[in-house]
Amino acid sequence: MAKIPENTDELADLILDDVLHGLELDPVDSERLLSYIRERHEHLFGPHSTYFVLGSYEPPFKYRLEEALDVLNHRHDAYAYLLATQPDLHVSDDVPGLKVKFFLHALYADVIPLVLEHDTGGAVAEFGRVERPILLDRTYLFPRALEEHYDDESLLTTQEAVLARAIELAYHADDLDERLATLAERARDRGIDISTRDLGSYVDAELDGRTPSYSGVITDSLVHLESLDRCFSWTTTAELDEQLSHVP
Repeated sequence: MAKIPENTDELADLILDDVLHGLELDPVDSERLLSYIRERHEHLFGPHSTYFVLGSYEPPFKYRLEEALDVLNHRHDAYAYLLATQPDLHVSDDVPGLKVKFFLHALYADVIPLVLEHDTGGAVAEFGRVERPILLDRTYLFPRALEEHYDDESLLTTQEAVLARAIELAYHADDLDERLATLAERARDRGIDISTRDLGSYVDAELDGRTPSYSGVITDSLVHLESLDRCFSWTTTAELDEQLSHVP
């Protein structure tokens, strides 16, 4: 992908030459594709700022996507959207309609915020796709707990801070159960009434019972965006809201 298409004809050529490289569409699929591109152009192209929000659609992770949508849509003349809420492209089974849909909406977006909480599922595939230069220039990444902000015990003065530290431990600790027990003990020493079971239940609810991590491949790509000042770690939803202020 060399440059952003300036009109529907250029966009159609890009989709056919790059996204569908090697495929030849029959006349019916070609017409459906062109009609879809024209309809999407009318809907997405305009004076407003568009934000194509990416991330996991599984609960509870989708709740954070919805939070990001709410924050961005409160901006003046903003339209933040998820891929799932946009109309589908109906083409033959041998044409990757979802792939075309993704790139079409990504190309029309002014900014592409990606909320990352684990390295499995569709969010990781999306991360791979936005690494293309034409999309990377507009991508802002928000990985959860990539950095530890609550590892200083002097910060653990509220239940909210203790819960945030529990999330960070889920990402970084090898001996999670033991570390949560120690965290609960430290919290009670400070007058915060919370048990190891409370912390474990909170972590399970926030992360759907997963053991979250980022693979070496993912962290290597994160380094690239960090170097471009477009990678912002967060732990709590309030911190995600704050970090989204980096999105232009």
